[in-house]
Amino acid sequence: MRENIIQEYLVYYLPTLIGKFLAEEPVPNMDGTVFSLQITIEGEKNLTYGITIKNASEITVTPGEIENPMVAMTFPESIIKPFVKMISSFTGRRQYNAIKDKMGSVDVEIDMPGGWKFPMRTVFNGVREPYFKLSGELGDLSQMATGAIDPTQAFMQGKIKIHGDLAFALSMSDLNLKK
Repeated sequence: MRENIIQEYLVYYLPTLIGKFLAEEPVPNMDGTVFSLQITIEGEKNLTYGITIKNASEITVTPGEIENPMVAMTFPESIIKPFVKMISSFTGRRQYNAIKDKMGSVDVEIDMPGGWKFPMRTVFNGVREPYFKLSGELGDLSQMATGAIDPTQAFMQGKIKIHGDLAFALSMSDLNLKK
């Protein structure tokens, strides 16, 4: 199942996303160019995909290795495991009870090393209001999500920022994975 999700993302969704980006912001003077990228996810079963972009407009993604890629990137499966573990943690009765009646949405903005931001939206039970935005450094948010630091203390110490419905944000404390 994991392989199918990754394949669907890389083979179908990613070319569409890159195509939209390049259509909105065309790159001039790229006729006759071919950029190639190979992505490998290493783990119990290695998954490798080749991405080729011709003339900064034609995107092709193929399963397997490609010959002489300009860039080859390898990611450990361990990058995916925290997401799988987080999702699995919601299978307990306490977590299920905490989520089943939760209504509202949360935007999380994670400050990543290198100065870029990783945005993520969570909508509970299809209801977008109430709403709050949570932002902070990757390390601080990771510690908070795993229960290593208390969310209230992280907020009071300025490690995280919350904008929007504070009461809804406080109601999220029952989702702490370490309880």
